[in-house]
Amino acid sequence: LAVLMTAPRLLGFGVAFAIFWFGDKKSYKDQIGFLTEKHLGFLYLSAVVFSAMVQWLNAFPMFYKSQLNIKGNLRANMTFFKMNTKEAIMGKSMPFVVMEEDGLVGEYNRANRSLFHFNENMGGVLACLLLSGFVFPLPVFICAVIFATGRVIHQVGYAVGYGKHAPGFMLAVLTTATLEGLVTVAAASSFGAF
Repeated sequence: LAVLMTAPRLLGFGVAFAIFWFGDKKSYKDQIGFLTEKHLGFLYLSAVVFSAMVQWLNAFPMFYKSQLNIKGNLRANMTFFKMNTKEAIMGKSMPFVVMEEDGLVGEYNRANRSLFHFNENMGGVLACLLLSGFVFPLPVFICAVIFATGRVIHQVGYAVGYGKHAPGFMLAVLTTATLEGLVTVAAASSFGAF
């Protein structure tokens, strides 16, 4: 969990700092000057904290899921259900009820699971998108296009089958980390770090 929480952020901060350092630095510094003047650095850091919290809340249940030793696609099944009975039926305990994965119904379920995955993660992305866009408009637009493309690849790939969503997932994770990094760079620069 620690690697999941830190590695993408370190990579995103590196990409963001490269954008800041090698991009239109004068324009970025002008916008950051406004942040400094209005004391908005902590607002920008708040978006990073919020975005990290969103990731934590989504990742933490995986700690428990990994211990269940249940076969099948656990990522598509966020909640497990059981029959509401005190006794076993016909002498057997009842199995957990999970989403159907096969056929057209499985494709439908996985496509909708991708939609829910977006809903689970979009809060931090949206906050960082809006704040970083004030300072870094073109790089943020590029991130938005890559993020949107990644989410579409995620959904279409997941509908086809588990694992096919990975390229879209990686695009979304990397752009999210870059947006967080841009917000962090803007905040740090508003405090005079660079």
